[in-house]
Amino acid sequence: MPKPSRTVGETKLKILAIICHNELHGIDSYGYNIWKTLKKKFRIYLDERYLRDLYHHLKDLNNAGLIKKGIKQPTERAPKRQLYTLTEKGKKLEKEFNGYLQILERDS
Repeated sequence: MPKPSRTVGETKLKILAIICHNELHGIDSYGYNIWKTLKKKFRIYLDERYLRDLYHHLKDLNNAGLIKKGIKQPTERAPKRQLYTLTEKGKKLEKEFNGYLQILERDS
């Protein structure tokens, strides 16, 4: 049975934890590096074809007001990157994603 629209399931909580962890450590959060972290630390979305699913989750989180996006162009030659940060509303869910954040902190 599919989840109701705009719910925050395990994958979205992991994404929020990754963005929070990156913010704590001064790391930019953009789609590709979030995907690499999901793959490495949580062993999900192991194939690049799942990038589109990740971007769907990011869009849902943005629409729910849990994250916000901005643009950064790191160098002249590099493409612009869509960066994601937690909103105050997203930070309020830390209790729910704290277990995933602890995994990321432990492995840092």
